[in-house]
Amino acid sequence: MKEDMKLSRKTGDLEVSDVVQFLYCPRKLYFLKIAGFRIARPKMEEGRMEQERAAEKLEKIAKEYRGKLLKNLPLESERYGLRGILDALIVAEDLFPVDIKLSKFSSISYAWKMQITAYSLLVEENFGKTVKKAFIFLNGKLKEVQITPEDKRNLERIILQ
Repeated sequence: MKEDMKLSRKTGDLEVSDVVQFLYCPRKLYFLKIAGFRIARPKMEEGRMEQERAAEKLEKIAKEYRGKLLKNLPLESERYGLRGILDALIVAEDLFPVDIKLSKFSSISYAWKMQITAYSLLVEENFGKTVKKAFIFLNGKLKEVQITPEDKRNLERIILQ
C-alpha cells in the first residue's frame, strides 16, 4: 500500500464513515475496506443510549423550528458514490442534518466537520434543498456547524480525487 493512498469512489461505494476514517488514518481505511479486517465496536450499545438521550432534545429543537425530526435516515448519492445513515434530520423550512457523537472530546474535529458536510451533501441531493447549517450532538450538547460552499468543495476534493 502506498503512503499517499487516496480515497476514491472508483473502488466501490463510499460510506460517510469512510471519509472520517480516511481523514484520521488512510491505512486504517485500507485495512477495513481492502484487506477486510474488522474491528470490535464495544461502544455500540453506549452509542444507542446516547442517541435516545439526544432524540429527546432534538424533538424539542425540531418543534422550536416548527418542524419534525426524522431519525436513522438512510441516504445515498449517485453523483458522489456515497451513502450513509444520518442519525437525525430536522425538517422545517430549512433542513438541518444532525450527527450524534459519543466522545470525550469537546471540540469538533476537521474529520467530523467533513462527515457532517458529507451528510449535508446527501441531504441536498435527496431533498433538493441547500443545507447551510447542521448540528453535532456532543457530550449532551447540540453544537451548531455552518456548512459553507468551501466545506463542500473541500469534501468534493477528498471524495472525488
